[in-house]
Amino acid sequence: MNERDMERLGELKSEIGAAYDREPLDLLVKDAQLVNVYSGEIVATNIGIKNRRVVTISPTLPQRHPLVVIDGEHNYAIPGLIDAHVHIETTLLTPPALAEVIVPRGTTALLIDPMEISNVAGLDGLLAFIEGIDRLPYRIFIEVSSRVPTAPGLETTGGALGVAETERLLDLDTAVSLGELDPAKIDTLSDEHLLKIIAAHRRGKIANGHAIGLEGVALQAYAAAGLNDDHECVTFDELQVRLELGLGVMVREGSSERNVDALIGGVVEHGTETRNIMFCTDD
Repeated sequence: MNERDMERLGELKSEIGAAYDREPLDLLVKDAQLVNVYSGEIVATNIGIKNRRVVTISPTLPQRHPLVVIDGEHNYAIPGLIDAHVHIETTLLTPPALAEVIVPRGTTALLIDPMEISNVAGLDGLLAFIEGIDRLPYRIFIEVSSRVPTAPGLETTGGALGVAETERLLDLDTAVSLGELDPAKIDTLSDEHLLKIIAAHRRGKIANGHAIGLEGVALQAYAAAGLNDDHECVTFDELQVRLELGLGVMVREGSSERNVDALIGGVVEHGTETRNIMFCTDD
């Protein structure tokens, strides 16, 4: 057992103690309306936190006085929002500056495809960027860019991510997927890009999609290639057919493309199952 495990053991014991009301909570949010995404209910409750972890959800107040008490004033308390796909460079902000914009509005995690950083600075630049992300007040996970360079033979880039570089990045704990792969790479049976999909799957990670305009046989082939999702839907019909194929759908609401009204309107109207629907900003 290493030092880190021993430290965590002490924290875990204190969290259990706080749950039992044997020691004080670090923070109590009282009189909140908890949106419980597991049970599908909204309940009036108090939320207890120890070591930055929720340890109690109870309508009764603890006997031991918490270190900090926040009056929820019957406002809604929801889990942190996750942006399922974003190119962080297009915010034109550094990650710390971006925190000032997104964290107060409830976004606590970003899944980023750092395609622009990778095209300009390559593997070394991306690794340098990743070094600082654990010090942010929100979490960043990496969708390893699959298209670096984006247009081989048509552009000159500062970096390139081949299969070997992609495998190295996929081995990182912060990497959760292979970044979006456009249909042309599947249509042409590109060895490089199919090997990248295989590399992600071999590590138990997914491959993100970019199935813009695909339908019929082309969409079937795209799904068969092992792509997991799509953020390019602009109509409810596109959303529905992707869900039927087992693809996740990221409903996009960004700076240039705004699809929430068209897609979510259809979801509400038709009572569509939402467990495989997410939100993202993209660009």
